[in-house]
Amino acid sequence: MNALWDRWRKQITPPSQPARSTAGLSPYLADQVRDVLAAVARSCASISVGGAASDPTQSYLTGHPYLPQGCDWPEGEHGPQFFVGQINFAEVGVLEGFPSAGLLQWFVDTDETYGLTFDETAGAAGFSVRWYSDLSAAPAAAPDAPTPTDHVEEVPMEFVGPTRIGFGRGASIPSWDELPAEVRQDTVWERVAMAFGESRSEPAYVYDEYIRGGSSGLTEFGGGSRVGGYPSFTQEDPRGSGAYPAVGTAAATLIIELDSMDVGGWGDSGVGHLFGDPAALVSGDTSGIRYHWDCM
Repeated sequence: MNALWDRWRKQITPPSQPARSTAGLSPYLADQVRDVLAAVARSCASISVGGAASDPTQSYLTGHPYLPQGCDWPEGEHGPQFFVGQINFAEVGVLEGFPSAGLLQWFVDTDETYGLTFDETAGAAGFSVRWYSDLSAAPAAAPDAPTPTDHVEEVPMEFVGPTRIGFGRGASIPSWDELPAEVRQDTVWERVAMAFGESRSEPAYVYDEYIRGGSSGLTEFGGGSRVGGYPSFTQEDPRGSGAYPAVGTAAATLIIELDSMDVGGWGDSGVGHLFGDPAALVSGDTSGIRYHWDCM
């Protein structure tokens, strides 16, 4: 299984590309940027992908989920739902406000939009989540056991089997639009623009490209797949529309983000999300969790 996983991993690993980065900033200006962002940075757990999962209670993507004897497989509008993955919070590490234990599972419908809807139900339909606070029950099957969706062609991630994920300590910064007004108005962004020969009248572009984007050298504010932190989108932030809670509310907190640069899939260079109130999750309440994905 590990050999198959390594072969698949080579297929989604993009070739390295040279990039202009904030390494070109003077140390003084880079420290000013860090000082401005320190007030808004949010702790997160970065997600890394590697190897085949063997324990049904581990954190992993795709395959067969932890399913105690007698528990039914989640059903959607098109039949059995596709298992995206599960997070064992005992493996995540300390993350303020989030559970310290318990297993969160994520399933989506097997249609061409992976269950996502585009009306007033957007975010609240086409998926399922399950929460297990007690993992002592014997599992019905191993992670590499057959599943009811093995024949489905339209799937969000095309792994060769249950793929283990690990976690590291990280920090996340918001998109330009989610920054507080006083941070957006700071003159540091004009100085960053000048340092890279960009227009001072386009601070949003400068921030998203050289501070938060792929050209950033501020490695302490990493992007990619994560638990907690701030979300990234390839299109528009859906929160505040459909059934999504408004930005700034506890229910709009990012629970998990899976970026195609790490896990493949999600359409064309896409990203998948679950949003919800971490405090509700601590108590086992998943009713407010919302689902989203988008791509280029």
